Amino acid sequence: MRHVEAWAEGVVRLAHNLAALLLAVATGLVFFQVVTRFGLGHAAGWSEILARGLIIWSTLLVAAAGFRLGAMIPIDFLRGLLPGPAQIWAIRLVTLLTLAFLAVLVWQGWSMTLRVQAQRVAMLGTSMSWFYAAIPLGALMAIPGVLLRHVEQERERP
Repeated sequence: MRHVEAWAEGVVRLAHNLAALLLAVATGLVFFQVVTRFGLGHAAGWSEILARGLIIWSTLLVAAAGFRLGAMIPIDFLRGLLPGPAQIWAIRLVTLLTLAFLAVLVWQGWSMTLRVQAQRVAMLGTSMSWFYAAIPLGALMAIPGVLLRHVEQERERP
């Protein structure tokens, strides 16, 4: 079990660090866009589109760390109203619903990624599917974070 948990922590850490790197690159691209637009008088339009795509990727990848840390919208208030044994069942239900939602995102995100393969991103000339691929990959990488958080909550219960 420890090996599985270590692997899951590694997936969450990879997603988190990759999201931070992509956000840093996007910030640099936005700065470059401002310099070319206002400093040189000729905007590099490709940098804005690429930055937007990197921010989308960053947002979807960081969900793994958000779930792992329990930073998503908690239902602690509602769970606190329940008696002790019912609280763990509320946690289990929320985990199950979250996993179902992430599974739908993986499935539909992959379907959408395949559907837009022929479309091209303006100014970049690459396939639109590179942007859409953030949906299934981000959701897939969030699943270990959800499971790790759930295991942690199961161990903490009284």
